Order: sequence, then C-alpha cells, then structure tokens
Amino acid sequence: MMSKIFFLTILWITKLNIWMIRLFKLGHASNLPGKIALMLNKNFIRFFSFISNKKIILVTGTNGKSTTCGLAAVFLKTSGKTVLYNETGANLRTGIASTFAKNSNLLGRLNIEYILLEIDEATLPLITKDLAPDLIVVTNLFRDQLDRFGELDTTLKLIETGINNCNTTVLLNADDPRVAFINTKNKKYFFGFSEGFVQGNPYSNKGYPYSNQGYPQNGMTWLLDPEEATECPNCNSSLTISNKVIAHLGSYKCNKCRLKKPVLDFEITSFQADNLSTNCDIKYNNQKHNFFLPFIGTFNLYNTLCAIAISNLTANVTDVQIQKGLQLYSTIFGRFEKLSLENKSAWIYLIKNPTGTTEVLKTLSNLENARFLIALNDNLADGRDVSWIWDARFDFLKGHNKNIFVSGKRAYDMALRLKYADIEPSKIVVDENITSAVKEAISNISKSETLYILPTYTVLLEMQRKGISKN
Repeated sequence: MMSKIFFLTILWITKLNIWMIRLFKLGHASNLPGKIALMLNKNFIRFFSFISNKKIILVTGTNGKSTTCGLAAVFLKTSGKTVLYNETGANLRTGIASTFAKNSNLLGRLNIEYILLEIDEATLPLITKDLAPDLIVVTNLFRDQLDRFGELDTTLKLIETGINNCNTTVLLNADDPRVAFINTKNKKYFFGFSEGFVQGNPYSNKGYPYSNQGYPQNGMTWLLDPEEATECPNCNSSLTISNKVIAHLGSYKCNKCRLKKPVLDFEITSFQADNLSTNCDIKYNNQKHNFFLPFIGTFNLYNTLCAIAISNLTANVTDVQIQKGLQLYSTIFGRFEKLSLENKSAWIYLIKNPTGTTEVLKTLSNLENARFLIALNDNLADGRDVSWIWDARFDFLKGHNKNIFVSGKRAYDMALRLKYADIEPSKIVVDENITSAVKEAISNISKSETLYILPTYTVLLEMQRKGISKN
C-alpha cells in the first residue's frame, strides 16, 4: 500500500514534470507525466481525493467520445457546475493520471463537482478498478485499430468487464445492437433515433445513384456503407435493419428470437440541416425539446443527443442552458476544428476508421466550394494496419473535379485508394510532408473555397507541434 507521503512525493514530481513540459513548450503534458507517475506506483490514481458531492462519468466507445465529453462538459458548466475532463483526448490511464495531477491541489484533492472522462475501450476495465463512476456511457462499436483490439467481440468483452467491475448506471446507444444488449445487469438508459424517424438524410451524396431502399443501383453492393453488427446478440441470427442512420445503426429486429431495439429514453425525432447548422427535435422525459446545433453531421447528432442525456441524468440542466452551451462550444482537438491559414478558411476532421471516415466524407462531399487534403499515418496511435481505408467510402469524392491533396507516411497508399475510388489520377497530388502539403493546398484554393483537412491522429499531433492547428 502506498503511503500518503509517497503519493504526495509522486504527485509533486508529476506536477513538476507538467510545469517543465509546458515551460519549454514540449506539448500538452497529457500523457508523459502520468506515465512516469504510474511507473513509480501503479495505483497512483486511487490516492486522489474528491469533494463529497462529486459525480464521476466515464464515456467509452469507438467514435464520438471526445466530442460527447466536450459537449456534456459545456452543458454542465452553463448550469453552474464545476467540471474536469480530459479535453486533449488522452484517454489511457496515463492520460487520466496526468489530468488528475494537473488539476488537483498540492495535497491531491480535486475540488470539482463533475469528473467527466473519455476512456479508451481497453482502459475501461482498469479505470473502473481505480474509480467508482456514477455513470458509464457507451457511444457505439465499430472496427478500429484492428492490430490493437482485434475484432469487435474483443472490444465488447473489454467494455463489459469494465462495466461489471462496478454497480453503476449505464447509458447505451440503442441504435447499435451490440451496445444496446451488452451483457450487464446494471441499470440502463437508452438513446438513439426514433423508431418513427424517416431516413431523409441531407448528408447523403446527391451525385450518386441510390434506390428508394438506400442501396446503390447497378449491383454495386461493394459500395454499401460498412455494416459491422448485423447478427442478433441473443441468437446470432441475421438482424433485419430498418431506418438505417449510420452503417448498422438504426432500428432492427430479429425474426427468430424476436429481439428488437429497446425503448428509448432519449430520442431524436426529426432534424433539418444546411451546410453550416442543424435544427433538431429531441424527446425525453415525455416532452419534445428543440435545439439549434451550430455544426453538421449525423454523427454529431448522436454526440449531441448523448451529451444531453448525460447532462439530464446527472444534473438539472435546462433547455436554455443546453442551447447556451451549444453556442459556446469550442471544438475539441481535431474534431471539426476551424483554422484560418493565409486568410483562407480550413477545417480539420479527424479520421481513424471506416465508419467515421465514411460519415465525414458523406457530410463534407456535398458542401459547396469544398476542397480536400487527406493525411494518413500508420504510427502506433493510428493503428499499424491501414487496410481500413479500403472499407471507407472514398467514392463519395468521385464527382469532385478539383485537386485532392494527400499526405502522411502512407500518402501513396491513400493515393492508390483514391484511384480505385475512380478519382482521376491527375487530380491526386501527393506530398508526404504535412507542412508543405498544407501550404500547397491552401495556396491552391480561392478565398471562396474551404479546405477540409482529414488527418489520422498522429498527423494531427504533428500539425499541432508545427503550429498548423491548435496548441
């Protein structure tokens, strides 16, 4: 057992490390200080103390963790709560240790009412042994970093273990059958799109021929959006999926065992979108609520709905406070982050797996005056296996008649993928150096156009180090 004196010694060393990293502008100090602390004692996180009325919320899943946490944090703050969250997205134990050390006082006390943490799926079983959460949230499950996680069954078991380590309430995405029927006896709440929601997706590619059922015509079934959970979690029979929203997410039922989507506690009943914003109706507590979102993307509707559910379940947050939070929301590192480069407009959308990338492309490919730079790395934090790009729907860029810039360590792999998406090879501009690629791309667009930069995670970090994106 670590003594209080030993804990405080490690804490002060960690705080000194954070201060030095910041002083010499070596980064956010989001992981390394915590890594050193946990090397000195693996139970470091357990020794922090909290105020008596605090709430701990853990958010895990494949996509949407950072944005959901960012939105939930700002909703809670506008309601007058004090909130701590790992806003740089450092979601391993090292990141949590750094976050706690950075924000605690010299005695290791966190005088915060709400601890809101994005947690890596494989880290959840470890963190629920360190902390006693009041709410665990699971956003969705898609294939991601196969070299690290393997297939979805492995990821699901990790999340189940993490939840079953504690007796707490869980908030689950009912539109994802694997998530909705996760094997746990904890009290559950569900969010998702309404059963009566009619798919009128304004983000679908207008230039590509779809039938009324939403499938490509001419037998080109390989162009379907990736579906990764089409078997019944109860009997393994094929699910019938209707009102599909994203990939396999939507309404579903099993014709064999009669399993079907759970009743929703928080649901999106309708939405309308233009190129810049979304207006949506959300039903919960038996009432309809209308919100204006200053961003676009079906994936962001899920993120917003989940964040509202978190705020409602854990605090008395009003509609006015939520709307104020939406207007105040500042984008998270690389998640629809706005830049101004040479007085021209640019946005960053992190890509990291087939479904997330497909939804980003589906959303952006129809925007007027859009230009693209796609940057692919295969470092450890990205996932060594980049074969996922072949499952992402880069064919949404097929009708793009301007140059598409590609960069990163695996730029030529991306260029090949674009070629096989029937993009004219002469329109594909390759530059493995992200700094010069961004410079060339920006110089190539007019002031009426917007550059959308789609990088993998370590490209994003490199852009940050080189002062291209936020520091």
